[in-house]
Amino acid sequence: MQIDNISHIATNALCTACGACAGVCPKNAIEIITNTAGYLVAHINNDLCINCRKCAKICPSNPENKPSIETDDIFHGVCLAGYVGYASDSTIRQKSQSGGIVTALLCYLLEKGEIEGAIVNNLNPQTRRPQAVLASSKSEIIDACGSYYAQSSVAKTILENSDKTTAAVVLGCQAESLQLIREKYPNITLPKYTIGLICAGQHSGNMIDDLIEQSGCNDEQLSAFRFRDKSYGWPGDVHVTTSTEDCWLPKESRHRLKQVYELHRCIACYDQMNIFSDIVCGDPWGISHKQQPEGHTVVIARTETGKNLLENAARDGAIVLEELSIEDIFRGQTVDGRHKTKFYTCREIFYENEWLFPYPDNSFENIPFIPANRMVRQNLWKRLTYSRDLYLTTDGEEYLRKVALKKKKLQGNFIQKVVRKAMSYGAVILRKLSIIR
Repeated sequence: MQIDNISHIATNALCTACGACAGVCPKNAIEIITNTAGYLVAHINNDLCINCRKCAKICPSNPENKPSIETDDIFHGVCLAGYVGYASDSTIRQKSQSGGIVTALLCYLLEKGEIEGAIVNNLNPQTRRPQAVLASSKSEIIDACGSYYAQSSVAKTILENSDKTTAAVVLGCQAESLQLIREKYPNITLPKYTIGLICAGQHSGNMIDDLIEQSGCNDEQLSAFRFRDKSYGWPGDVHVTTSTEDCWLPKESRHRLKQVYELHRCIACYDQMNIFSDIVCGDPWGISHKQQPEGHTVVIARTETGKNLLENAARDGAIVLEELSIEDIFRGQTVDGRHKTKFYTCREIFYENEWLFPYPDNSFENIPFIPANRMVRQNLWKRLTYSRDLYLTTDGEEYLRKVALKKKKLQGNFIQKVVRKAMSYGAVILRKLSIIR
């Protein structure tokens, strides 16, 4: 079935709101709106649409689209070199999500005059939502430190600034839309550098509201919000700042809300490792000797452009790098185990339910993976079914009911896990006591 425009993507709960469709539409017929469930979604004005299919041709959720890449394993992508490191500037390193490599590279490019600005996300305190902006000064780039796990239309902002020389920080779906634009519409100017983030998925912006409410700062004027502030050490806790107080929540508060607000499309995404960017950066999971409180960043150079940037920035003292095995990075990110199992299981569930799957079949053949056990499969089925149903909910009261019910179930599961762990720990203690006696 040929997809004529991205409306079919949205009605199948597959829109990531990257915004590429809105950016390429010749009639400005596409707007990124917030649906009842709080997710950003592309919406077509049919009175303006001329059915040119430009939006469909560059949508990363359209299964007709397959960007070009030279690799035997699409989960890994092209890997020229691996590193671990941090920003030389202690302020950047402290304010950053991990080791500050992304922010340091953007500041380096700006100071060298290689770019006029960087497309980054910051938080709009009025809307309490992340927004993609063009940061044209070092201070603006540093103020955008840290990751936001809610949606923003980065590709749209990139295309709105195509008259400038830029670098852009992107997620996998956003990088894929840029790659499709590069191939389908080569006359469109895209960023000189793309710095990708290792991604575990996006969430509804309502997750931010929920965390702010939990913090007790809900009635105050918001001045800053961080999903992960590592002032007290990596990986960091939730930090809400108002005009009068600082409020902190343990990282477990964020973890418990992930499955409440996660984006349906993201659960089934293969591109955790952002294969279409020049560089991809992330946390040093699994790299035990690089998990100090001040933070480190693992980095993969995917293109010669990216590798040269990293080498030049290290040579000029903007960042500190040491080589790290690519295998160690993928092992730490559990790509070949957990992630591949999740993807292939999601694909099976999509097919069984006759849901539109966002990728062509022939991209994923002959790649080894570990089949899911019964418990993992059941959990993924629950997550996919709930997230799809939530995304497509059109009644506000029904939405609130579903969210409340999901929270209650997750809380019950959490308590059960705590009890089981305590009982297991108690059994171990009793065994040890019996041995001593």
